[in-house]
Formats: sequence, C-alpha cells, structure tokens
Amino acid sequence: MDEFVKPILDHWHIVQTAPITFAMCAILFLMLGCGLTRLVYKKKIKLSNARLKTAWNELAHFESVLTDERDECMFYRAEAGALSADIERMSIILAGEDPLENDANQSAIYKQIAAKPQPSALLCGNLFARHPEYCIEAAMEQAALLNKLVFVIIYNAVHPTKSNLSYALGRFLQYLTTRKLVDKSFVCALVESSNATAKAFVPTDDALEQCRWVVLDQEGEVLRSQTLCANPDEGLKRTREVLELARPLEC
Repeated sequence: MDEFVKPILDHWHIVQTAPITFAMCAILFLMLGCGLTRLVYKKKIKLSNARLKTAWNELAHFESVLTDERDECMFYRAEAGALSADIERMSIILAGEDPLENDANQSAIYKQIAAKPQPSALLCGNLFARHPEYCIEAAMEQAALLNKLVFVIIYNAVHPTKSNLSYALGRFLQYLTTRKLVDKSFVCALVESSNATAKAFVPTDDALEQCRWVVLDQEGEVLRSQTLCANPDEGLKRTREVLELARPLEC
C-alpha cells in the first residue's frame, strides 16, 4: 500500500500548485490575446474613433444650421404675412363705364377708390425674435430690469401701409445676425405715432411716409433717431454703431 501512496505524496505539491499555474497561464494567454488584438486592430480603432468624432462634429454643425434655417423660415413667414396684411390694407380701384347720359361720354371709364377694412393684428411684430411691446413705457421698464437698450419703431397707424412698416422693418432685420443682435441687446417696441410719448420723438417735418427708428438708453435719452433704412447691410451696420455708442455710457 505504501508503494502506491508514497509517489502521490511525493508529487502532492505539484497537485496543489496546478490551479495556480493554470490561472497564471490563462491570464498570460489573455494578455497576449489582448495585446495581439490591440496590435492588429489599433489602427482600425483609431480610424473609427476619428470618424465618430467627425460625425459628432458634423451633427452639431447640422443642428446649428437647422436652428438658423428654422429662424429664417419663421422670419420670412412673418414677413410674408405682414406684407400680405399691408396689401390687404391698401385701397382698391374699381373700374367700369361712366353712367353718363351724354353720348360723348358713354364709353368713358371711371375709377372709384374703396378702402378695405383694417386688420387688427400687427403681423410685422413677428419679425422680431421676441414679440415687441406696444408701449414705450413698458419697454423702458423691461429694459431697466434686463439692463438693455430700447429699440422703438414709430409708425402712422392711418397710413395705407402703416408707414411702409412691414417692408422697411423686414429689410432692416433681414439678416439673422441683426435679429440676434437686436434680441440680445434691446427691448423692442412698435408704437403708433398718435401715442403722446412717441409723438415727442417724431420731428415736425417727418410725415412718416416710412417708419421711424428711435433708440433709447435706460434713462430715456435718445441715442439714435432716424427714418428706418430698408436695407439689411445698413440695418446691421447701424445696429452695431448704436451699440458702440452706448458702450461708453454703460461704463
């Protein structure tokens, strides 16, 4: 019996260390496998990461473009609606034969001007990034709270096109850069010239054939007052100029 047991006892330490040896070998093979895999696929992984990063950057860019395009779409929709409202407000001309009994005038054509009803909604308010105030005092209060300037558009409410309001304002604010700058730096107001406060900002020689642009600081001092320029380049340029003018006053 001893001759069978003794060899087993002599090699028992080998049996005890076998699991440890197996585990170490498994770990070694795993490390070698990972190293080999990394060596083989390192370039592919690096390329895939670069493509993924590029895809994320392109996605962010397209999201930014989509936001700008959505703003542009909303702006032009508002401009089209405002211009349509202006067209609806314009007088119509009815033509027909003059019902005179005189033979010489039987074929005469007469024209009759008929006014159309005025729509109540001022659609050009949607040309701004945020809906404007309709009172200078309310705009001043908001400007004081938000630490902004006041951007006032004054128009003649009885003018056939409200002092060319939709066209002039739409052209002035056509650039998205201008609209963002106005939204960031101003509280806007659309005010009728019949308003007592607004009337004080309109010179007596200005018939308001085209709406007037007035910029006020938080104390109500006039920084700029002129006929609104229906030109997108001038709109951006003049907006930046008035902000540069206001900057020393804020310091």
